[in-house]
Amino acid sequence: MGAEMTTPRRKSSVKFRVAGSIFLLMVGVVVFFLFVAPSLERNALTTWQCDVTSAEPHESSGTFKGSTTLPSVLLHTSDCGDIALQNGVTFDNNTEIAADFVPGTYDFQIGWVSAFLIRLLPNGLPEAQSYEPVS
Repeated sequence: MGAEMTTPRRKSSVKFRVAGSIFLLMVGVVVFFLFVAPSLERNALTTWQCDVTSAEPHESSGTFKGSTTLPSVLLHTSDCGDIALQNGVTFDNNTEIAADFVPGTYDFQIGWVSAFLIRLLPNGLPEAQSYEPVS
């Protein structure tokens, strides 16, 4: 009779621990994306050397209803895939910035999140923090 009494308690204890672990994991993911990822994107940079074939003004928006639409320039490359440029881009100048890109090789500073995580998301585009043409 004692074993029957402890079995339900043990099952609820395991469920509580699993639920608690899932909750803590979710909190950890949220903390990572809110506080750690932006810093990694700005400060842990890697250089990609890419051949730009064309550029076009673009508007990037969040995936949720009511998300903010941001101006950007969409850079098409032959070897790195598409890259978004948002730093210094406004709705007033995105057409001009896109027109200034000539086909050729550029060095792009890409943040850690863009380089390693963003491509795991559907329609995820890496974002260049800065760029310069290669002489």
